[in-house]
Formats: sequence, structure tokens, C-alpha cells
Amino acid sequence: SKGRWQREAKAILALALFGFFLIALASHDPLLHPDDQVSPVGPVGTWLGSIFFWGFGYAGYLFPLALLFYGLSGFSRPKMATGWPAAGGVALLLISATGLFAKTSDTLQEIRIHKGGVLGTSVVHLLSRSVGEVGTVIVLLMSIPLGLLLMTQTPYAVLVRRATGQLRALLGGKKMKEAAAPIQQELPFIAPSDAESAESIPPLSIMEA
Repeated sequence: SKGRWQREAKAILALALFGFFLIALASHDPLLHPDDQVSPVGPVGTWLGSIFFWGFGYAGYLFPLALLFYGLSGFSRPKMATGWPAAGGVALLLISATGLFAKTSDTLQEIRIHKGGVLGTSVVHLLSRSVGEVGTVIVLLMSIPLGLLLMTQTPYAVLVRRATGQLRALLGGKKMKEAAAPIQQELPFIAPSDAESAESIPPLSIMEA
């Protein structure tokens, strides 16, 4: 259908952008100036890597992952959440990821490396001044499951029930196989009787006689 080929065309484009984006980020060195960078995907890749590392740090890898998920969904067509809850979930995941990366930033050669970028640094600064260091970690960790819940719009109770049901089915099938194995081993071998053996021998034809 028309809608299907359009969806798959968008998926192919998203997968191509995923590869380009991933190479741009992987080849970027945060310690070097953008003018000193050499990217396998050219000046555009250099600019892209510099901008996203400056803004989001290592959390910038969430963007190519989102492109990968979108590209694969174009072929499998899973249920995807839309609207402001999904956008809010993405924002929460981005904030929590940049904040956690910023918390792990270190000092190297008198250069402050913020692994969470400008966004992560700002988030950690605001949370630390309001809820303290421990509260900052709690808020950032809490934002991950909340963001996933808004993105998928699937209650965790439903996911737990599905996983439990699949686990029970798997264990149940395994137990049935284990119970059937001794029964098959204990079945005696029944040799054919003389009459059955005689019947199983084909008669000689006249030509053979």
C-alpha cells in the first residue's frame, strides 16, 4: 500500500541518518577544538559532533539511538506513543542522562570535561542548589523509569505480568519435557512375534522360485 512504502522509505532514511550520526559522535574528541577535528563524515559530521557534545555530552548518543528505533519500527510497526506524554518522556530521559553524565565529570589537564554537556551541567547545578547532592541523584534516577513510562505509555504492572507469563510458559514447557523423558526411557522394547515376523517377510515370486 501507499502508506507502507512511505513508512519504509522514512525508515530507510532514519537508518541512514543513524549511521551518519553515530559515526559523527564516535569520531569526535571532546578534548580537541572543532577546528582540529577530522571526521570520516566530513565537515558536517565534525560540526554535528561538536554541537551535540557541547550541548548534551555523551547523552547525545540518545539521538542516534532514537533514529535507530524509529527506523526499525518502520518495518516492524510496533505501537508507539505520540503526543506530549511521549515528548515529555524523551525530555526526561535526556535530562536524567545528561545530569548523570555531568555527575561523573572529572578534571583532566586543567580542562573541565562535562560529560553531560551544557544541559547536564545546568541540571546538576540547579538540582544541587535546591535538593542537595543526594536529592539530585534521587531525582535523576527517578526520571529514567518515569520517562520510559511516558514514552511507552505501558504500565510496568502489565510488563511484569507479561514477563511472568512468558517465564511460566517457558518453565512449564521445560518441566513437561523433563517429565516425559523418563517415561520414554522406561518403555520396554517389544520384539515382533514369529507370526508378525513371518508376515513381514515378502513372499517369493514365481520367477524367483
